[in-house]
Amino acid sequence: RVVCISIDSNSAKYVIDWALANFIRPETDLIVLVHVRVLDMPMAPYVDAAGYMDDVAEERRNESHDLLKMHASQLWEKKIACKAVSMIGDPKAEIIRKAEEVHANALIMGSRNLGTIKRTLLGSVSDHCVHHAPCTVIIAKAP
Repeated sequence: RVVCISIDSNSAKYVIDWALANFIRPETDLIVLVHVRVLDMPMAPYVDAAGYMDDVAEERRNESHDLLKMHASQLWEKKIACKAVSMIGDPKAEIIRKAEEVHANALIMGSRNLGTIKRTLLGSVSDHCVHHAPCTVIIAKAP
């Protein structure tokens, strides 16, 4: 099976721990760890943000790669086949795209536990994935 696990800095530990304890078959599964980073745009008008954006992009890329390396190494130590993928863009679209691209049999992700108002304004990534993913979606709740 191909199992996509979408992680961020808040959910990675509990999502991977849940997947290891309840879902992953180490002998046969390929795990695709996915982290999507969003680049923040400066809000001030008439600002030359080129240098700032390059610095922020590099910092976010390094954070993403460090997060993926840390959790992929945890899986490799357990002899679980794993790929790590860092992407830029809208998490809703990119997670779905990657699940389709790797022909995932399952997508496991965490929940940000947004309140009703924030979820309405920002939209829920996990809710979007439940309705649009090409495979089974499992939402691991934070302990």
